[in-house]
Amino acid sequence: MNKIQQIFNGHWAINAQDYHQLISLIMPSIKAGNIEAVEKSLSTKITAYATMPYIADRWELDDASLPQGSIVVLTAEGILYSWDTYRLEQFIRQAISNSNIAGIVLFVNGPGGMILRVDLLEKLIRESPKPIAAYITGCCASAHYWFTSACGRIFVSSPMDEIGSVGIVYTYESFKKYYETLGIIMEDIYPDGADLKNKMIREMEDNNNPQLIKDKLSFYHNLFRQAISRNLNIPMDPQLPLFRGETFFADVAIANGYIDQMGTLDDAITWVLAQSTNRSF
Repeated sequence: MNKIQQIFNGHWAINAQDYHQLISLIMPSIKAGNIEAVEKSLSTKITAYATMPYIADRWELDDASLPQGSIVVLTAEGILYSWDTYRLEQFIRQAISNSNIAGIVLFVNGPGGMILRVDLLEKLIRESPKPIAAYITGCCASAHYWFTSACGRIFVSSPMDEIGSVGIVYTYESFKKYYETLGIIMEDIYPDGADLKNKMIREMEDNNNPQLIKDKLSFYHNLFRQAISRNLNIPMDPQLPLFRGETFFADVAIANGYIDQMGTLDDAITWVLAQSTNRSF
């Protein structure tokens, strides 16, 4: 149930159509009371395996018998939930701590997701003592682009791949009319001394005024833009489409310095190995 609450109450950096598609998929199960099915659909999509040239297998990342000079490939596919972000953090920390691991490649295909802990993940990647590259195939947007921008090298697989969508969104949902159709009247009552509690939502619910919500979203959006500006070494111009939520095809993203180059997963692994070798001298 906690995961479902986060879906409706969380702040998101995600393409709008992906969020609304998610809601359309889980609502029938919620209305039917099948909460267990919803929880299962929100299972993590983060996996890991260690690889050497021509060798790939799954390992526990703290395994001391893992081959020396291994490269860890972490997949981040589909909508990014906060519990996925935390697990990805843990994988990266394990890889950094294992002396047999030379570096990390993030295999990314995602439209974004919850922003909770994404700033911490971005910082972890940016400050990693081991090289981290990203390999994008399909989409790297919103929250996925936030943390991917911190990688030392960003590879993209196809001209059709899409990158960007630097922006925050909050979807306001009111269930009052729905409850009324069920014959349920819900009224929140606050003591006089708690007049500011839930003020943001109350302003929207009672006065159809989204300004307080926008103010809060602006705070998150500025953090997002600052991270992108720092990681890409691009001045933060609020008029630049990059910082206004635009999405770009791979060739445009490369030409503007939003990613580095076309390549394959092997290219990303080779780059990490080379960087690891350079750092060892």
